[in-house]
Amino acid sequence: MLLYSIILYRKKNKKTWIKIWRIEKFAYLCREHLNDMIMAKAKKVNGYVIYEGASRINGKNIVAVVTMESNNVKTGNMASMWILNADESPTEASKSGNDDSVCGACPHRHNSGGACYVTLFQAPLQVWKSYKKGSYPKLDNMDIFTDMKVRFGAYGDPYAIPMDILNSIKSVVKNNTSYTHQWNNESNGDNSILKKVSMASVDSIEEAKLAQSKGWRTFRVTKDESILMENEIICPNYTRDVQCIDCKLCSGAGNMKNIVIPVHGAKKSKFVEEV
Repeated sequence: MLLYSIILYRKKNKKTWIKIWRIEKFAYLCREHLNDMIMAKAKKVNGYVIYEGASRINGKNIVAVVTMESNNVKTGNMASMWILNADESPTEASKSGNDDSVCGACPHRHNSGGACYVTLFQAPLQVWKSYKKGSYPKLDNMDIFTDMKVRFGAYGDPYAIPMDILNSIKSVVKNNTSYTHQWNNESNGDNSILKKVSMASVDSIEEAKLAQSKGWRTFRVTKDESILMENEIICPNYTRDVQCIDCKLCSGAGNMKNIVIPVHGAKKSKFVEEV
Protein backbone atom coordinates (compact mmCIF):
# COMPACT_ATOMS: atom_id res chain seq x y z
CA MET A 1 0.00 0.00 0.00
CA LEU A 2 2.86 2.40 0.88
CA LEU A 3 4.65 1.68 -2.40
CA TYR A 4 1.39 2.20 -4.35
CA SER A 5 0.86 5.57 -2.58
CA ILE A 6 4.38 6.73 -3.47
CA ILE A 7 3.92 5.78 -7.14
CA LEU A 8 0.55 7.53 -7.26
CA TYR A 9 2.06 10.67 -5.68
CA ARG A 10 4.88 10.72 -8.21
CA LYS A 11 2.41 10.50 -11.12
CA LYS A 12 0.20 13.28 -9.78
CA ASN A 13 3.06 15.56 -8.73
CA LYS A 14 5.62 14.87 -11.42
CA LYS A 15 7.09 18.40 -11.55
CA THR A 16 7.43 18.62 -7.77
CA TRP A 17 9.08 15.19 -7.68
CA ILE A 18 11.57 16.18 -10.38
CA LYS A 19 12.49 19.32 -8.39
CA ILE A 20 13.02 17.26 -5.25
CA TRP A 21 15.17 14.78 -7.17
CA ARG A 22 17.30 17.57 -8.64
CA ILE A 23 17.81 19.17 -5.23
CA GLU A 24 18.83 15.83 -3.72
CA LYS A 25 21.22 15.18 -6.62
CA PHE A 26 22.78 18.63 -6.22
CA ALA A 27 23.19 18.06 -2.48
CA TYR A 28 24.83 14.68 -3.18
CA LEU A 29 27.28 16.20 -5.66
CA CYS A 30 28.14 18.96 -3.19
CA ARG A 31 28.87 16.39 -0.50
CA GLU A 32 31.07 14.40 -2.89
CA HIS A 33 32.97 17.53 -3.96
CA LEU A 34 33.51 18.55 -0.33
CA ASN A 35 34.80 15.08 0.50
CA ASP A 36 37.19 15.25 -2.46
CA MET A 37 38.50 18.61 -1.26
CA ILE A 38 39.01 17.30 2.28
CA MET A 39 40.85 14.22 1.01
CA ALA A 40 43.02 16.29 -1.34
CA LYS A 41 43.98 18.60 1.50
CA ALA A 42 44.79 15.64 3.72
CA LYS A 43 46.99 14.13 0.99
CA LYS A 44 48.84 17.36 0.15
CA VAL A 45 52.55 17.06 0.89
CA ASN A 46 54.20 20.27 2.07
CA GLY A 47 57.75 18.97 2.00
CA TYR A 48 60.14 16.04 1.74
CA VAL A 49 63.08 14.63 3.66
CA ILE A 50 65.92 14.46 1.13
CA TYR A 51 68.67 13.36 3.54
CA GLU A 52 69.08 11.85 7.00
CA GLY A 53 72.51 10.90 8.24
CA ALA A 54 75.94 12.14 9.19
CA SER A 55 76.93 15.76 8.60
CA ARG A 56 79.85 16.21 6.22
CA ILE A 57 81.04 18.95 8.57
CA ASN A 58 81.53 16.90 11.73
CA GLY A 59 79.64 13.59 11.47
CA LYS A 60 76.73 14.56 13.76
CA ASN A 61 73.20 13.44 12.93
CA ILE A 62 71.39 15.86 10.62
CA VAL A 63 68.34 16.03 8.38
CA ALA A 64 67.65 18.01 5.21
CA VAL A 65 64.04 18.90 4.40
CA VAL A 66 62.75 20.71 1.30
CA THR A 67 59.46 22.54 1.80
CA MET A 68 57.61 23.17 -1.43
CA GLU A 69 56.26 26.71 -0.97
CA SER A 70 57.36 29.97 0.62
CA ASN A 71 55.86 33.37 1.39
CA ASN A 72 59.27 35.04 1.72
CA VAL A 73 58.97 38.51 0.17
CA LYS A 74 62.64 38.79 -0.85
CA THR A 75 63.04 35.37 -2.44
CA GLY A 76 59.55 34.85 -3.83
CA ASN A 77 57.75 31.51 -3.79
CA MET A 78 60.75 29.19 -3.98
CA ALA A 79 60.99 25.69 -2.54
CA SER A 80 63.29 25.90 0.50
CA MET A 81 65.89 23.51 1.87
CA TRP A 82 66.26 23.38 5.66
CA ILE A 83 69.39 21.64 6.98
CA LEU A 84 68.89 20.88 10.66
CA ASN A 85 70.38 18.98 13.55
CA ALA A 86 68.18 15.88 13.67
CA ASP A 87 68.39 15.31 17.42
CA GLU A 88 67.90 18.83 18.80
CA SER A 89 65.57 21.61 17.74
CA PRO A 90 67.28 24.56 16.03
CA THR A 91 66.84 26.72 19.13
CA GLU A 92 68.31 24.06 21.46
CA ALA A 93 71.10 23.18 19.04
CA SER A 94 72.06 26.84 18.90
CA LYS A 95 72.24 26.99 22.71
CA SER A 96 74.24 23.76 23.04
CA GLY A 97 76.57 24.47 20.14
CA ASN A 98 75.36 21.45 18.17
CA ASP A 99 74.33 23.76 15.36
CA ASP A 100 77.94 23.33 14.24
CA SER A 101 76.66 20.18 12.51
CA VAL A 102 74.81 22.34 9.99
CA CYS A 103 76.55 25.73 10.26
CA GLY A 104 80.17 24.70 10.73
CA ALA A 105 82.35 27.54 11.96
CA CYS A 106 80.16 30.25 10.44
CA PRO A 107 81.02 33.48 12.31
CA HIS A 108 77.37 34.60 12.24
CA ARG A 109 76.00 31.80 14.45
CA HIS A 110 73.73 33.02 17.23
CA ASN A 111 75.68 31.29 19.99
CA SER A 112 78.85 33.13 19.02
CA GLY A 113 77.08 36.48 19.13
CA GLY A 114 76.87 36.64 15.36
CA ALA A 115 74.59 38.52 12.99
CA CYS A 116 72.71 35.58 11.41
CA TYR A 117 69.41 36.88 10.01
CA VAL A 118 67.56 33.56 10.46
CA THR A 119 64.96 33.63 13.26
CA LEU A 120 65.35 30.12 14.64
CA PHE A 121 62.10 29.93 16.63
CA GLN A 122 60.05 30.63 13.51
CA ALA A 123 60.32 28.61 10.27
CA PRO A 124 63.33 26.42 11.22
CA LEU A 125 61.68 25.31 14.46
CA GLN A 126 58.35 24.60 12.77
CA VAL A 127 60.03 22.54 10.04
CA TRP A 128 61.95 20.54 12.68
CA LYS A 129 58.76 19.88 14.66
CA SER A 130 56.95 18.73 11.51
CA TYR A 131 59.87 16.44 10.70
CA LYS A 132 59.69 14.91 14.18
CA LYS A 133 55.96 14.32 13.71
CA GLY A 134 56.67 12.40 10.51
CA SER A 135 54.93 14.97 8.32
CA TYR A 136 57.52 14.81 5.54
CA PRO A 137 57.87 11.62 3.45
CA LYS A 138 61.38 10.50 2.52
CA LEU A 139 62.44 11.16 -1.05
CA ASP A 140 65.01 9.26 -3.10
CA ASN A 141 64.28 10.52 -6.61
CA MET A 142 64.93 14.25 -6.94
CA ASP A 143 63.05 14.52 -10.25
CA ILE A 144 60.10 15.91 -8.29
CA PHE A 145 61.99 19.24 -8.32
CA THR A 146 62.18 19.36 -12.12
CA ASP A 147 61.80 22.93 -13.43
CA MET A 148 61.27 24.25 -9.91
CA LYS A 149 63.16 27.12 -8.30
CA VAL A 150 64.86 25.99 -5.10
CA ARG A 151 66.55 27.87 -2.28
CA PHE A 152 69.38 25.63 -1.03
CA GLY A 153 69.99 26.29 2.63
CA ALA A 154 67.18 28.56 3.86
CA TYR A 155 68.85 27.52 7.09
CA GLY A 156 72.03 25.46 7.35
CA ASP A 157 75.00 25.10 5.02
CA PRO A 158 74.57 22.93 1.88
CA TYR A 159 78.11 21.67 2.44
CA ALA A 160 76.74 19.52 5.28
CA ILE A 161 74.82 17.09 3.03
CA PRO A 162 76.17 14.70 0.39
CA MET A 163 77.25 16.38 -2.85
CA ASP A 164 75.48 13.82 -5.03
CA ILE A 165 72.13 14.96 -3.58
CA LEU A 166 72.92 18.61 -4.28
CA ASN A 167 74.10 17.72 -7.76
CA SER A 168 70.99 15.68 -8.56
CA ILE A 169 68.71 18.55 -7.51
CA LYS A 170 70.84 21.15 -9.32
CA SER A 171 70.62 19.10 -12.53
CA VAL A 172 66.81 19.31 -12.72
CA VAL A 173 65.88 22.70 -11.23
CA LYS A 174 65.21 25.82 -13.28
CA ASN A 175 66.94 28.12 -10.83
CA ASN A 176 68.53 27.92 -7.39
CA THR A 177 70.13 30.08 -4.74
CA SER A 178 72.81 28.69 -2.45
CA TYR A 179 75.49 30.05 -0.11
CA THR A 180 78.25 28.35 1.86
CA HIS A 181 80.64 29.52 4.55
CA GLN A 182 82.55 26.27 4.07
CA TRP A 183 84.19 27.44 0.82
CA ASN A 184 87.63 27.26 2.42
CA ASN A 185 86.99 23.83 3.98
CA GLU A 186 88.76 21.25 1.86
CA SER A 187 88.75 18.45 4.44
CA ASN A 188 86.35 16.41 2.29
CA GLY A 189 88.38 16.83 -0.88
CA ASP A 190 87.20 18.38 -4.13
CA ASN A 191 84.64 21.17 -3.83
CA SER A 192 83.86 21.34 -7.56
CA ILE A 193 80.20 20.29 -7.17
CA LEU A 194 79.62 22.81 -4.39
CA LYS A 195 81.19 25.53 -6.53
CA LYS A 196 78.72 24.68 -9.28
CA VAL A 197 75.80 24.95 -6.84
CA SER A 198 76.77 27.62 -4.30
CA MET A 199 78.16 31.07 -3.82
CA ALA A 200 81.01 31.49 -1.34
CA SER A 201 79.69 33.56 1.59
CA VAL A 202 82.40 36.07 2.45
CA ASP A 203 82.60 38.95 4.90
CA SER A 204 85.31 41.18 3.44
CA ILE A 205 86.99 42.15 0.19
CA GLU A 206 90.04 40.15 1.27
CA GLU A 207 87.96 36.99 1.75
CA ALA A 208 86.24 37.61 -1.58
CA LYS A 209 89.59 37.81 -3.38
CA LEU A 210 90.78 34.59 -1.74
CA ALA A 211 87.58 32.69 -2.58
CA GLN A 212 87.62 33.96 -6.16
CA SER A 213 91.25 32.86 -6.53
CA LYS A 214 90.05 29.34 -5.65
CA GLY A 215 87.40 29.37 -8.37
CA TRP A 216 84.34 30.49 -6.38
CA ARG A 217 81.82 33.18 -7.20
CA THR A 218 81.24 35.23 -4.08
CA PHE A 219 78.37 36.69 -2.09
CA ARG A 220 79.82 39.42 0.12
CA VAL A 221 78.03 40.97 3.10
CA THR A 222 79.09 44.51 3.94
CA LYS A 223 78.26 47.59 5.97
CA ASP A 224 79.30 49.86 3.11
CA GLU A 225 77.95 48.82 -0.29
CA SER A 226 79.45 51.91 -1.92
CA ILE A 227 82.83 50.12 -2.02
CA LEU A 228 82.76 47.57 -4.85
CA MET A 229 85.38 45.67 -6.78
CA GLU A 230 85.13 45.77 -10.58
CA ASN A 231 83.69 42.26 -10.71
CA GLU A 232 80.94 42.95 -8.15
CA ILE A 233 77.41 44.36 -8.25
CA ILE A 234 74.92 45.08 -5.50
CA CYS A 235 72.14 42.49 -5.07
CA PRO A 236 69.35 43.39 -7.55
CA ASN A 237 66.76 42.92 -4.83
CA TYR A 238 68.15 46.06 -3.19
CA THR A 239 68.67 48.08 -6.36
CA ARG A 240 65.64 47.07 -8.43
CA ASP A 241 63.45 45.01 -6.08
CA VAL A 242 64.05 41.85 -8.15
CA GLN A 243 63.08 38.67 -6.27
CA CYS A 244 65.54 35.77 -6.05
CA ILE A 245 63.06 33.52 -7.88
CA ASP A 246 63.59 35.65 -11.02
CA CYS A 247 67.21 36.77 -10.57
CA LYS A 248 69.41 33.66 -11.10
CA LEU A 249 72.63 35.44 -10.04
CA CYS A 250 73.22 33.43 -6.84
CA SER A 251 73.24 29.98 -8.41
CA GLY A 252 76.93 29.14 -8.20
CA ALA A 253 79.52 28.92 -10.99
CA GLY A 254 79.14 31.03 -14.11
CA ASN A 255 80.35 34.15 -15.88
CA MET A 256 78.10 36.50 -13.93
CA LYS A 257 79.28 39.24 -11.58
CA ASN A 258 79.85 38.52 -7.91
CA ILE A 259 77.20 39.81 -5.52
CA VAL A 260 77.44 42.30 -2.67
CA ILE A 261 74.62 42.78 -0.18
CA PRO A 262 74.18 45.23 2.69
CA VAL A 263 74.09 43.50 6.06
CA HIS A 264 70.47 42.82 6.98
CA GLY A 265 68.28 41.13 9.57
CA ALA A 266 67.31 41.87 13.16
CA LYS A 267 70.89 41.29 14.39
CA LYS A 268 72.71 43.25 11.69
CA SER A 269 74.29 45.53 14.33
CA LYS A 270 76.38 42.55 15.44
CA PHE A 271 77.97 42.09 12.01
CA VAL A 272 81.76 42.38 12.03
CA GLU A 273 83.39 42.99 8.66
CA GLU A 274 86.38 40.65 8.53
CA VAL A 275 89.82 42.07 7.70
